[in-house]
Amino acid sequence: MNALVGLEATPAGGVRVLVSSTDIGQGTNTILSQIAAEALGLEYDDVSMAPADTSTVPNSGPTVASRTAMIIGKIVHTAALKMRQTLTESGLLEPSAGREEFLAACQTYRQRFGELKCFSRYEAAPNIFWNDELYRGEAYPAYAWAVYIAEVTVDTNTYSVTIDDFVALQEIGKVLHPVLATGQIEGGVAQGIGFALYEKVVWNDGKMLNNQMTNYIMPTSEDLPPIRVFFEEMPYQYGPYGAKGIGELPMDGPAPAIVNAIVQATGTSFNAIPLLPEDIFRVLTAEPDRPAEDFFSALAAEGSQ
Repeated sequence: MNALVGLEATPAGGVRVLVSSTDIGQGTNTILSQIAAEALGLEYDDVSMAPADTSTVPNSGPTVASRTAMIIGKIVHTAALKMRQTLTESGLLEPSAGREEFLAACQTYRQRFGELKCFSRYEAAPNIFWNDELYRGEAYPAYAWAVYIAEVTVDTNTYSVTIDDFVALQEIGKVLHPVLATGQIEGGVAQGIGFALYEKVVWNDGKMLNNQMTNYIMPTSEDLPPIRVFFEEMPYQYGPYGAKGIGELPMDGPAPAIVNAIVQATGTSFNAIPLLPEDIFRVLTAEPDRPAEDFFSALAAEGSQ
């Protein structure tokens, strides 16, 4: 991983983060600005984000998985410390100086020496070995953990499932922004519920047949239970202020939790998802080999004609 991140003092009197990681709804801009502000002793509004255009910002690697907060956030933190060190070594800033002194030192540095930019490159955590050429080794320096509990009701007349309550306990190192972190979990759980009970993809000869919202069913807010989110903080030494990744966890755990709750409620095992009412009906009525005479089978048959 050859990710590079920079910070620069702006003519307007603030600091701008130079990073190619993009915010696609996960709160990247907020988190990275927050990390830079904390490291520099500034207020959040003193920090801005440069457009994620590699003609003006360094190549920070792909925006994938949970790498942004933990990996890129740590590099932002290191670059911020380098900027503060540069000002201190130039004699313009005392080590204990606060926000006003820091911003004034940035402007003085620009007037005397020109641009003030500091860059930092990714450094792997110790005892983690990855070979880019062979694409083998230990790809992940840290793992996050979670426990999910679903409470469900199975209607034995309609064979539909209602999720009455859902609890998510997350261990993600240090929570940098509780509101954004909670939103990430809630959104992931909602998608996991769709994965478990609603979103059945129908394929025929390599084509997705139900590729419209009229026949690809997703859960709405009316279909979601209360989602109670809790965090267990175990700071990770090589993450920014102890933070680790968060994005994948709520996508992985809800479906198994829901299916296990259905198994406990019905006393019957299931080996596939999503569990639509007709799927539950076939298993509970002991006719697993019966041809599926449902909407989706009809749709597949129509597509094969």
